[in-house]
Amino acid sequence: MSAEQTEKFPFAVRLIGFPPQAAAAIARGLQRAPDKGPAYFCLSAHSLQEPDLYLANGTHLSTLAALDGLTQGDIRPALVLGAPGLDLAHPDFPYPNLRVPVQWGSVYHELGKLVERRAEALAERAASGLPPVQERRRSPRVDFDLTDPAEYAAMRQPVRQGEVLVVDRSDAFAQHITKLMRRHGVTASWAASADDAVAACRAREVAVVLINTSLEDVDAYAVAEAAGWPYPSTLGSGTKVDTGPAVVLMLSAGAGFDEARATACGIAGSLDKPVSDATLRSVLKRLMKLA
Repeated sequence: MSAEQTEKFPFAVRLIGFPPQAAAAIARGLQRAPDKGPAYFCLSAHSLQEPDLYLANGTHLSTLAALDGLTQGDIRPALVLGAPGLDLAHPDFPYPNLRVPVQWGSVYHELGKLVERRAEALAERAASGLPPVQERRRSPRVDFDLTDPAEYAAMRQPVRQGEVLVVDRSDAFAQHITKLMRRHGVTASWAASADDAVAACRAREVAVVLINTSLEDVDAYAVAEAAGWPYPSTLGSGTKVDTGPAVVLMLSAGAGFDEARATACGIAGSLDKPVSDATLRSVLKRLMKLA
C-alpha cells in the first residue's frame, strides 16, 4: 500500500450526475469500504475541497461530457457507473466503467486501483519538479463564447487583503494556520464568540473567516451576515463584487448545511473536519487569490 493510502484523511470523492437518492446511497456505500483498503467520503455540493477522485453517472451523455472537463488523468481520475446505451468498453474510452446495479466489491476494487494510479502520478510529478496540480475550472468551458470581455474583467476579484479569523473553542487552530501559511505572509487570529468575530471584522482587515459550527451559541449564518459578506457593489454589467471576508463553515461529520441561508448571507462554502493541511492551504490560497 502506498504512503498516501496510509494517510489518516480519507479520499474525497465528487459525485457527478447522480440524483439525490442515488447519491445518498453511494455515499453510504463508500463509508462501508473495507478497513484493509482506502477510506472514502463524498464531498457535498457546497464543499470547497478539491476531489481526489470522481464517480460519475454514465447513464447520461451530458455527465460524461462534463466529466471530460474536470478530470486530470491519473491525478484526479474517475470511475463511471452505468452506460448510456454505448459501448464504454472501447479501448479509447478513458475511464473504467462498471455496470449497474452496483456491486460494491467491484467498486471498491476499481477505486483502489485509481488510488494507486493517483499516488504514482503524484509521485512522478513531484520527482520531475513540476508545480502542484492546478485546480480545474468550476464551470463548463464554452466552444464559442460571445460574452463581452468587460464582464469577465469585472468578475475577476483582487487579492483579498487581511488575516484569517478562526471562530473556535481555542486559538490552537489559528496558531496552526499561521504556521501553515507563513511562507505566504498570512497570519490568523482567534475569536471565541460570535460577538468577538463580528467585532474583529469591523476593527481590522479580515480576508477569510473559518467558523467551527459545533460551537454552542454561535449561529454561523448570522455571523456571516453581520461580518459584512457581502456588501456588494453592483457594476454596470450587474455583476456583484464581494467586499468583505469570505466565510467558510467547518462541519463535523453528519452536520447539516442550510443552503438557503448560506446563499442569502453569502457564505463561500464549507469544509469537512478533519481537514488536511494540503486542503486547508489550497482553499485559503484560492479564497485569498494568492499565487
